[in-house]
Amino acid sequence: MTKERCVPTSAPFASLSTMAARIGIDTGGTFTDVVRWSPRGIVVHKLPSTPADPSRAVLAGLAAVRRRPDEEVDVVHGTTVGLNAVLTGNLARTVFVTNRGCEDLIEIGRQERTDLYAIAPRRPVPPVPQNQRVGVHCRRGPGGGVETALTQAEIQRTVAAVVRLRPQAIAIGLLHSPDAPQDERAIARALAKVLPQVPITCSAELFPATGEYERFSAAILNAAITPIVGGYTQRLTEQIGHGQLRLLRSSLGILPPAEATRFPARAMFSGPAGGVLATAQVCKRLHFARGAAFDMGGTSADVCLVEDGTAVHDNGTIAGLPLPLPSVPVHTVGCGGGSIAFVDAGGALRVGPQSAGADPGPACYGKGSEPTVTDAHVVLGHIGPDTLLAGAFPIDVDAAVRAVERLGRRLSLRTAATARGILTIADVTMARAILMITAERAVDPATVPLVAYGGAGGLHAAGLMQRLGLPQAVIPPQPGAFSALGLALAGESIERSEAVRVLVTRQSLATLLQLGVSLQREAKAATAPTARTRIDVHARYRGQGATLRLPLRADLARRFGREHQHRYGFQTDAPLEVIRVTARAETPPRAMPPFAVAQRPESPSSLPIRLQFRRPPVGGSRLPVICRADVKGVLRGPAVIEEPTATTLVPSGFVLRSTPFGLLLAAAKSRS
Repeated sequence: MTKERCVPTSAPFASLSTMAARIGIDTGGTFTDVVRWSPRGIVVHKLPSTPADPSRAVLAGLAAVRRRPDEEVDVVHGTTVGLNAVLTGNLARTVFVTNRGCEDLIEIGRQERTDLYAIAPRRPVPPVPQNQRVGVHCRRGPGGGVETALTQAEIQRTVAAVVRLRPQAIAIGLLHSPDAPQDERAIARALAKVLPQVPITCSAELFPATGEYERFSAAILNAAITPIVGGYTQRLTEQIGHGQLRLLRSSLGILPPAEATRFPARAMFSGPAGGVLATAQVCKRLHFARGAAFDMGGTSADVCLVEDGTAVHDNGTIAGLPLPLPSVPVHTVGCGGGSIAFVDAGGALRVGPQSAGADPGPACYGKGSEPTVTDAHVVLGHIGPDTLLAGAFPIDVDAAVRAVERLGRRLSLRTAATARGILTIADVTMARAILMITAERAVDPATVPLVAYGGAGGLHAAGLMQRLGLPQAVIPPQPGAFSALGLALAGESIERSEAVRVLVTRQSLATLLQLGVSLQREAKAATAPTARTRIDVHARYRGQGATLRLPLRADLARRFGREHQHRYGFQTDAPLEVIRVTARAETPPRAMPPFAVAQRPESPSSLPIRLQFRRPPVGGSRLPVICRADVKGVLRGPAVIEEPTATTLVPSGFVLRSTPFGLLLAAAKSRS
């Protein structure tokens, strides 16, 4: 067991009056979504993102749903500011302090090849170049025992070396620091005295676990985004007025403000996590044992298997670098409504990952000229001039047709055929992503309903069902703002972890449980008295690198073997080892309010009221266009269902059924 506890301290959640309005805000690459929650229902506002300064769209959206400027608000924000900073390389100037001789460990990595067939594979580049790494003459061994003591003179030499590099952020990672974090803390205290305005991340506080490369990488990434995310959230906090701004952690549950300030990497995937949280609620309401969350927005598509609530893993990566912090296992592909279609060097039609984003956006938005997935839908009549935001965001149909037509000439295809090809390639790309979270994990896609959301999710749900054999799809209420709805529903959460290295026996299980109960008390003390708690362990076969996170139970070995068989297709008689214990306390999420209960008509062929028709601009059969609020009972395709935040395509051979918690899309049964 560890010699010194290494759990970060954070104040309990700041309390607001019970009258504070809960508002979820999700900033995407194309749109910013705002949801105001109340037990009686929700209010949704959607507006274009402002990539140059995302806070402008956030504040405008907040003002739109606020009842008065001084109303007290509790804003839960899902932001991609930190994620985008890593992906684009626009990070704070970070200095990494580590043991002398280990300065290049972050660059050496694990010698893994993610692309087996690349003749000249490109290795991920760590955010800290070699000349910004400082070695410290000290060392501890496994278990935390001193091998080379850290002296005061060495601390002062290290501080002077760091100061000369003029850092904007500092990461400290020492060997075996989870077993004995005092050396990291001593260096951090000395640096904080000299550089009080520079944020410092200690690896053992951020991620108390074995595996130096992964822990060092997490510390560096956290340090590098702290000034950026901190500056962004501080500006927002100062301007929202009466209330508070909080972030959703990547593993669901709201981060306390103090923890979010120190460890913003724990909210790196806060936006996608909001959609996963809301998907879990829909699955629960519709009595699904599992579901595939499918969020197709303007820039990318995120997929995640939601099973037994929501799974959490610690094996994440970003820009090729490990980020082993707890998060929902979201798999992202560069395929969204704004993904650009082009002809590659071999003359083949390709879609994405380049995106037109919010500015200039797809050609149909009036500023861009490149053909995109959204333009293909416009060409085929799935989206009309007044579809988006109920006409508040006008669509330039002629511009979309011209953009796809130009691409078609290069392919010697008619405009309609080009548009269908764009959508087919987009479907194939996203189908691959869904197979990665189902079939590649020994889960039959035929047993997994699709929960399709985002502005474009409903447009591709039927195509993915046909391609993968999915049993049905759910288009939840307010799909274009579904992730923001998840943010508005989120409860608070606290996690406490401690590194161990224990072979599992009956006696060691009792010792692990004692440690877990101690961490559990600490976690619960930092949140509401009504919080639910659980204790997990991170276990592996001895000699393995990756771990599985499982509840701490007396039958841990049997559970681990069953889960290992399920995930990887085998289990062995090798000894089972626990390397970390985690306790989590969380308050339950707010209830998703039911929406208007559908009335079942006498016949499935009965049509809703206010039926309109739209003919594709390039010719073809007219499509019935129906307002979602008018969908009652069962509707047989073909049809297009429109609502302010999204569009759903019901092709021929599919039926749509209305429920209070979503539209259920399924293949029509044969009438013969």
